[in-house]
Amino acid sequence: MRRIILSACVAVCLPVSAYANVPTGKVSFQPQVKGLGCLKPETLAMISELVAKIGPIKITSTCGGRHARNSQHYSGKAIDFRPVAASTRSAVAAAKALASTGGVGSYSNGLVHVDVGAREASWYGHKRSSRQVAYAARSSR
Repeated sequence: MRRIILSACVAVCLPVSAYANVPTGKVSFQPQVKGLGCLKPETLAMISELVAKIGPIKITSTCGGRHARNSQHYSGKAIDFRPVAASTRSAVAAAKALASTGGVGSYSNGLVHVDVGAREASWYGHKRSSRQVAYAARSSR
């Protein structure tokens, strides 16, 4: 029943063309993730580019869940995922190579965070302390 309601909301909230670029069968979700309905079109385009480079991914977080107060997740501009067919290191490298990405981070448990925010940041580890975070100007690309 929940899938029917979700698909009805997705059909009303976002046009089908917004999902046309996301490859079916290459993106799966953990049970707590409700789907792609809350994500911005630029985030969906970034997911398509990423999947084309590294293969299938399993999305672990989109807009819901607990994140930092000003997280890009809450505005539909970020996802957390686990690469299925690639290593975490190669997934991070591929995400950083995309022109559309802002923040790219990885965690010791194999999760990768990617967002399309205005500020470029990269990190590794559990906490984002000043030693672990590197910022760059968006205009450098």
